[in-house]
Amino acid sequence: MGTLLVLLLVVVGGWVAWKLYKKPDANDDGKIDHNDALVAVKEVAEDIKVKAASVADVNKDGKVDLGDVKAVAAKVKKGRKKKV
Repeated sequence: MGTLLVLLLVVVGGWVAWKLYKKPDANDDGKIDHNDALVAVKEVAEDIKVKAASVADVNKDGKVDLGDVKAVAAKVKKGRKKKV
């Protein structure tokens, strides 16, 4: 579990570094500082939130709600076969 967490942190850190590499001076103040890193982190967090919502929206109705949970439960029930 710890290895997975470290891998996830490395991937997110790389994603933030890539955002900083593409546009190092995000707030156009003439210098690269912690404010630019903060902008990159906020962009990555928003991207992750959008991707997570699209994955969690199983029934593709545009929102994550109880209907998605019911759709997943129906898929799990349908996927199991009874033992003979």
